[in-house]
Amino acid sequence: MPRGLSAGDLLFFDTETTGLSGGAGTVAFLVALGRLAGERLEVEQLFLADYPGEPEFLRSLAPALGSAGQLVSYNGRTFDAPLLAGRFALNRLSLQTRGHSDLLYWARRLWKRALGDCSLGSIEREVLGLERGQDVAGWEVPGIYLDYLRRGWSPRLPLVWEHNLQDVRSLAVLFARLNAALGGGELPGRADLASLGSWLLKSGGEQRGLELLRLSFEEGDERAGRALGLHLKRAGRWDEAAQVWRRLVADRRSLFAAVELAKQAEHRLRDPLEALEWVRQVAGWGLPLEPRSRRELAARRARLERLASRPAERRTQAPK
Repeated sequence: MPRGLSAGDLLFFDTETTGLSGGAGTVAFLVALGRLAGERLEVEQLFLADYPGEPEFLRSLAPALGSAGQLVSYNGRTFDAPLLAGRFALNRLSLQTRGHSDLLYWARRLWKRALGDCSLGSIEREVLGLERGQDVAGWEVPGIYLDYLRRGWSPRLPLVWEHNLQDVRSLAVLFARLNAALGGGELPGRADLASLGSWLLKSGGEQRGLELLRLSFEEGDERAGRALGLHLKRAGRWDEAAQVWRRLVADRRSLFAAVELAKQAEHRLRDPLEALEWVRQVAGWGLPLEPRSRRELAARRARLERLASRPAERRTQAPK
């Protein structure tokens, strides 16, 4: 939950439009607005019966959008909100909104690695465990509305209304799951714990963030180990960081971890021989290194060989 807001300040919204790519000619003809009332979600839908009614349609929509403490959408920052702002401007109407939480951002952070496809339908099935009944695909919606305008009715139009309604219901369920996870509650299924843990560390949730990174690292996620080691290093917890890097070297033959261990040996322990040994280990692994990494590793090795060849009493700390 955004700080300073209550559940009643949230407005879940979703639009159905005459096109899927935006642009000045695209019109929003159906908008669902969902508000939490206790444990219930109350949804209002506004429908544009014909193009000449758009100014009245937008004037009916403005108070809800403008009074919400926080809009909640799925891809709304990129598509829905700019489209509505454009339609208000073209009709010489004013629209002022406050905060906006786009849940697509969180879906990609938490599930892109596992699912690839982060469409709302995919999140419903794979994460929320929701199955829609009879439905229409998003690409069919503009054609159904245009058929309605030509004929005065379309037998599939009620499916569009239901599709729009279900989108907002799913938004509310997804928001609740995400809010619980960020607050320390149950984690959504198949979540990318390394990504979530890294975000929590940056947002002040150190204890929870470290817990998730350790859990993800134990499950074999190298990215979690990298993030965990760097955080411990920045916090001055060198021994713990070194333990993480040693595990990465042993389990993954990690270039990143070997270089971090070499840095620690050279700059903190003042032991160029140990640092050189780590660099030599990497060379023996036969990793397919990028040209830049190969050059940096060669330069580090050359510097360490010079340092290691000096008498011990003359060794000085080399620059990073």
